[in-house]
Amino acid sequence: RRSRRSRWWAAFTSVRSLLRPQPRPMVENGVYENGATDAEDPLPRPEEIEIETVDLYRHDEEQAYVTLMSQEVKSLNFAAEENYTVRLCKELVAYHYPDELPLGSFELLASNKIRSDEETLGEVFNGDEYYCDRPDEAEDPDFDWKPRKEQVFSDKMLMQLSIWKKEWDEETKSYEPVDLSYMPYGKELTKQWKKLGYLDGKNMLRDEGELIAEGKITDPDKIADYRKREGLTSTLRETHLIRKKDAWEAAGEIENKDDVDEALAWLQRHKEKDYNAALKLQGRRAEGEEVEVEEEEPEPDDPDVEVYVCEPPPLRGM
Repeated sequence: RRSRRSRWWAAFTSVRSLLRPQPRPMVENGVYENGATDAEDPLPRPEEIEIETVDLYRHDEEQAYVTLMSQEVKSLNFAAEENYTVRLCKELVAYHYPDELPLGSFELLASNKIRSDEETLGEVFNGDEYYCDRPDEAEDPDFDWKPRKEQVFSDKMLMQLSIWKKEWDEETKSYEPVDLSYMPYGKELTKQWKKLGYLDGKNMLRDEGELIAEGKITDPDKIADYRKREGLTSTLRETHLIRKKDAWEAAGEIENKDDVDEALAWLQRHKEKDYNAALKLQGRRAEGEEVEVEEEEPEPDDPDVEVYVCEPPPLRGM
């Protein structure tokens, strides 16, 4: 007679086998009912894959499981094979959530990358290193930093794909491509400026003069304002020996973009150190000395730079 434990295990494995995806039924000679062969279409249909809608961590030595994670709907957990494609996973999502996530309205992500429809789960979960923020070595030079690694399918550990919903563009009446890039000006403003061509490859604002020259900025008032700031910056730089970047900042902050006195007052109030340095240069020039404005900050190891180390304040009660 079998023990209670062996009977339980036999029942468990029997039920588990029913939950695993089954291949498409073949008609004859290795041809499926839809006319495809094993080589052409060995994958199950979405409705043939049994799923669970609770977040599980499953490690089964015999069967790999994958979770499709989402903030929009309940996650999908299912037994998977190495040759399952990203396209099949998308079809599975659309099959169970046709209203919330129809095909074309989302992407699947792993390792911080959008995965292509043709990739298999074995190709996605292959143990490759992927991007994550590297700590500043200056802060902790002894830290042994290692990049994250994706799971390996054959290990049958926790494997997850993120469901990333696309946004609907009312102007084009279509879904926008998923954008995983840095959004330095907030999501909406970065997207708006990106569409207008205002940003570079790193999503940072391009030079305003370039945008005007390329015809991306056409507003007459903005162009006139820019020309005034150019003239004021030149005057501050050549006449008052203000660093170009400080002069340009002042021109952007003051109300009257061509008012030299207002710009100097702003610099004296907000850039006192740089303003005083410019006054010293003006005095040396007035005495007949040839002077040069240093546009860049001096290097930390510059012998002319004095570094003051402040002691920490004493603890209270000490």
